[in-house]
Amino acid sequence: MKPLTKTEDKAAYFNHAAATAAQPQADGLVIEGPWRATPEVLLSVHNDFASLRATWTALEKTGDCTVFQSFAWLSTWFAHVGKAQGIELCIVTGWDAAVDGALFILPLGLQRGPLGTKLVWLGGGLCDYQGPVLSKAFPRSVRHRQFKALWKQIRETLPAHDVVELTRMPKKIGGQVNPFMQLGGMRAHASSAHMTRLKGTWDAYYDEKRSSGSKKRDRQKRRKLEEFGATTLVTPTDKAEIARTVDALIAQKTASFARMGVANIFDKPGMRDFYMALATDEAAGGMIHVCHLDVGGKIAAANWGVSFAGRYHYVLTSYAEHEEFAKRGPGMIQLMDLMKHATETGHTEFDFTIGDEGYKADWCEVEIKLYDHLEAATVRGLMTLLPVAAFLKVKRFIKQTPVLWEAFTRLRAAAGSFPGASAIRA
Repeated sequence: MKPLTKTEDKAAYFNHAAATAAQPQADGLVIEGPWRATPEVLLSVHNDFASLRATWTALEKTGDCTVFQSFAWLSTWFAHVGKAQGIELCIVTGWDAAVDGALFILPLGLQRGPLGTKLVWLGGGLCDYQGPVLSKAFPRSVRHRQFKALWKQIRETLPAHDVVELTRMPKKIGGQVNPFMQLGGMRAHASSAHMTRLKGTWDAYYDEKRSSGSKKRDRQKRRKLEEFGATTLVTPTDKAEIARTVDALIAQKTASFARMGVANIFDKPGMRDFYMALATDEAAGGMIHVCHLDVGGKIAAANWGVSFAGRYHYVLTSYAEHEEFAKRGPGMIQLMDLMKHATETGHTEFDFTIGDEGYKADWCEVEIKLYDHLEAATVRGLMTLLPVAAFLKVKRFIKQTPVLWEAFTRLRAAAGSFPGASAIRA
């Protein structure tokens, strides 16, 4: 039975499913033990966010997802970034007669280019984890061996595309296994994510993580920083002050990108607006935590973090590297104050998100491996996919080989110091 694509046909779909259940081999269906090879799921495809707001926000509260698949995150991303990139929304929602609300939401989009059309997760490079939003009932409605068949139906329901490029997927979504891991052909992403589990108090966590020597150095850094003035972690609540902190963070990150020879993400259309909108939008429900480390009245470091389901995400951070006190460790002091803040505000996990930077090993005991699924849907897609797959393989090899990665970062920084390098990076 072909999936329907209109939500209003839900009742008719399940009535028909019940009537034909006695003929499980009709329309090519095959019995697999006591279950069908293809689950009885109604599919609807949406090209806007507005019609899904209530369904989506309800599912993210009761189901499993990461903050990067929340309605607030992705709808804001699309309004400021995705639309400017020409992304076409193809958000797939699954429905089950036995489930109140949606069974799952797949935030997918089509990205058209001169080399073909790619099916991608919404959010692009602004989502450290990508994947579906799943109801707690998903494993009961879609059995382990049924997802491949369901994914085939979903692909047939979507507009034509040449390549499937689904990246940065964790093995688990909340408390359940990510069903996309069943598709096979998964490639390890170039980087992992890292996380630490907090304790009931900051002192208990800090005592476990830091040696006596490290604690002594931490105290020395703080004392030396305090020589430049009172040092306080400030969380502004006024929109104007929030905007001031975000703009300071962007200026500091821009300087850091230039030093490292990295393309400035804030040069891309809509990026500043995305971060500013989420930080000041009351509809985000306090999800975004903007703060800065104030040293003698100056913004010595800044942070744009995310709070979701008891986990604090360390997403975007900076420090004023051209100030005299820059060598006193304002970035690290801000990090420790943030972790203390996260503990005191009821968070049980502190997520350093994607990236294998060395300093994370001092704090993190959990590595979250990420995976990419690349698949060609047409001959044109196959020709497009081959160089992409080769590039990702080389990229992972370099990133996972410390000597090569250090040499690459030094070369990149050196290249970035030449006049006109920003234009080349862009």
